[in-house]
Amino acid sequence: MVRAVRFSFCLLTVGCINTNVQRLDPAPRPARSPDSVIVLFEKPDRPYTVLAVVTSSSVAVFDSFDDLRRKMIAEAALLGGDALILKPESTTSTFIHNTVGFVQSDRKETVGEVIVFQDARRPSSTRSAPGP
Repeated sequence: MVRAVRFSFCLLTVGCINTNVQRLDPAPRPARSPDSVIVLFEKPDRPYTVLAVVTSSSVAVFDSFDDLRRKMIAEAALLGGDALILKPESTTSTFIHNTVGFVQSDRKETVGEVIVFQDARRPSSTRSAPGP
């Protein structure tokens, strides 16, 4: 009995964050430090290219949205992204029946776009002109 309680507590405290990366730009870029990735909550005014869409979710009780964001920032840094544009967070609650009663389980999820800023110093003449 004590062993089962310890195992259950371990599962609840360790947590499990699932991260899915959908690459949209296959060009390899050097990884960067997670501290250098800018976190944005809306699209920037500067021109940018989307490298990937990252989805992070958790089913553990003690995982927070901060935990999910940290994991996403780490993924953005591995991809060489300049910034991460975060979308609104969502929580889906379900109730699980066990021998004690009902237990609420929350599944947290957040989605973001990993971006690189386009070179602002590039002259406008390098944009492609309409064909003949």
